[in-house]
Amino acid sequence: MNKIWLVAKETYRREVKTWSYLLMILAPFLLVFFSFVIGMVSAGGSDDNYIGVVTSNSVLKQAIKKSEDFDNYSTEAKAKKAYKDEDIDGYVLIEQKNNQLAATYYSDEKMDSDLKSELLTSLNTVQQQLNLSKAKLTTKQSQSLATRAQFKQQVKHVEKKSFDNDPVKRISFWVLLIILYMLVITYTQVTAQDIATEKGTKIMEVIFSSMPGGDYFTGKILGIFGEIITQVLIYVVGFVAVYCAAPYIDGFSDLFRQYKPMIDQAIGNLASWGLVFTIIGLVLFIIFAAFCGALVAKSENANKAVGPLSTLMLIGFLFTVNMQSGGDTIFAKVLSYIPFLSSFVMPARVIMGNATNLEAAISALIALAATVASFIWIRKIYPNLILQTDDVGPWQNFKRSLRG
Repeated sequence: MNKIWLVAKETYRREVKTWSYLLMILAPFLLVFFSFVIGMVSAGGSDDNYIGVVTSNSVLKQAIKKSEDFDNYSTEAKAKKAYKDEDIDGYVLIEQKNNQLAATYYSDEKMDSDLKSELLTSLNTVQQQLNLSKAKLTTKQSQSLATRAQFKQQVKHVEKKSFDNDPVKRISFWVLLIILYMLVITYTQVTAQDIATEKGTKIMEVIFSSMPGGDYFTGKILGIFGEIITQVLIYVVGFVAVYCAAPYIDGFSDLFRQYKPMIDQAIGNLASWGLVFTIIGLVLFIIFAAFCGALVAKSENANKAVGPLSTLMLIGFLFTVNMQSGGDTIFAKVLSYIPFLSSFVMPARVIMGNATNLEAAISALIALAATVASFIWIRKIYPNLILQTDDVGPWQNFKRSLRG
């Protein structure tokens, strides 16, 4: 057992120290960082101007003072100068005649609809106060005018949101699909290339003379899976850090609080069956990637050997994408129980609400059984595959390994 862990440790250490692995880990963080920097620079370089407001109404002045989009100016002349100096995008002159407010906006462009709505809200509030004052209503009459209609709901059955009109399910669907696709396509290539490179050296005969070939295969798989765990943990820690820091970052806190329920629900979708099928699917693909790498005699042929796995992965990915419009067909139900493809299809069906937990559990057990059986079988023939160094083609190497 110590030798197995030694192989796993050496495999893990050799890969994580490479620049390619480091860049693969840092790529998403660098993308987010540069996007944030560019956004900050763009925001800093853009016009962060305001709308000037000229009014003598004290209530309006207080409302404008609290706003982040408007500035008070005591005279129209000062507002004109500020506009000429490009300190503001325009100015609003508010006049009061016969208890009626009249606002005129001066600028080269129309006022933004959100700013216009904010200004009109303040204007209408003050205008309502002027109307009540002019009408000389009693307190009781004013309260009567403020009375609003009551509205109650008695819902006996609430229909669950379907996949088409539930943005959280759609987000969960795409995040799960992209994560699984990227991990599988990356580590199948890495595994096949690593195994094929080792096969091209004579050192394997020396290693197999000191430890069983099956144990060496086990150590290789554990080491490669350790790389995946490391990458995923780094991303999880990074996400948790952003998740915890977002409420305290200016410019992001309000947006985060608004979408936090959706984010939490999406995390729940991903951390359930999605996580289970991702782990099982990755292990299964890695085991067969090692098998494909051991079939070839030259490392440059590793990408060709792993072609069937890439095809399976692409079929699973494209079929799952098509499920958005195609629905839960009988074909989708069948594929969700077939190992390799079930890692893509079944969690997507669960997220879309087309599969129950029982169906997902059965599919996961089938995939797990296939993974264990494949591991035992390939572990058994792995030494014979590795020691077949003649360039007679993958199929001939496979037949020789079966003969022992």
